[in-house]
Amino acid sequence: MHSRRERGRTLPAVGIIVNPKHLSSHRAYSELVAAMRPLGIRSRTMTTTRARDGAWQAEELVTWGADVVIILGGDGTIRATGPVLADSETPVLLIPTGTANVLSRHVGITSTRHAITHCLRALSTGLDPTAGWLLVPINEVDIRLRDGGRRHTVFLSLAGIGGDARAVAHHHIAPGLLGYVWGAARALFAADLTPTADGITVDGESARAGDPADDRTTARRNETGARPGSVWSVMASKVARPAGPVSVFPDARIDAETFSVLGVGPLPHTLLMRIRAWSSIGLSCLSGSPESNALMDYRKATGVTVRLTTPAPVQLDGELIEDCVELHLSAGERGLLVSAPTP
Repeated sequence: MHSRRERGRTLPAVGIIVNPKHLSSHRAYSELVAAMRPLGIRSRTMTTTRARDGAWQAEELVTWGADVVIILGGDGTIRATGPVLADSETPVLLIPTGTANVLSRHVGITSTRHAITHCLRALSTGLDPTAGWLLVPINEVDIRLRDGGRRHTVFLSLAGIGGDARAVAHHHIAPGLLGYVWGAARALFAADLTPTADGITVDGESARAGDPADDRTTARRNETGARPGSVWSVMASKVARPAGPVSVFPDARIDAETFSVLGVGPLPHTLLMRIRAWSSIGLSCLSGSPESNALMDYRKATGVTVRLTTPAPVQLDGELIEDCVELHLSAGERGLLVSAPTP
């Protein structure tokens, strides 16, 4: 990290990226600028648009000479800017103004006000490299779409295919987190994935072979009459709590080298039995031991591949992606340097 003091100046040159979609971004930006003004910090602000969601703005700020970039937005804005800022080794400060703000929560930011206070402290100390910096991996994604086309992109916190992505698909029906709750309620009864014979592999090995979880899964499939190989969803997470206060991935860490991979299901087809299945999953999560539930199959891995006979939706960091027939996730080797508040 290079501060303005190291170059004969007193404070770092600050780039600011603002996602104007939420009113909270405007309020936070006004408060941040007003607090920075007395410090005499040199800054440049760029706003995202539908056509340019953050990568171009990050490139412009790096070229301008930003020593640090402050991102006012949600997980989607961080995901769009992350690869550019990671490649340029530009440190990042976060001010969460999105809907879920999963990454910000998992680096210890509790509110917008807390984030602004932390930003000012970090800037006034010249970006002290010994104070709470996390290297957050930029995870890679390869997708084969239903029309045979290919897409390569990235994610930071959570990726999923199937039921959890269908929950994201319906979140626009209601505003804010209420929309995600509504979408999740609808997705509970969504159809299972239809993988090919070798359709789900974790680090190159079948996700249904060779460990005690298979016996529980087979027993549950026989009990419910579920289709062989079927699952409701497959997720790969670097965060413990992707939505709300409940820990769904107890062993996940945002700066870990491996994913916490979760296959949910197979789920029963009848309404009453499916409600009972989801009730058991909810109770297991609330009790702090989701891995004890036979419907929750956890793995640690650096790579996950899902191949399907019928296309299914994908979500990355809570953003819905097109339906696909093949998804490959790999843990990132490059990292985004993010400032985390110290306790």
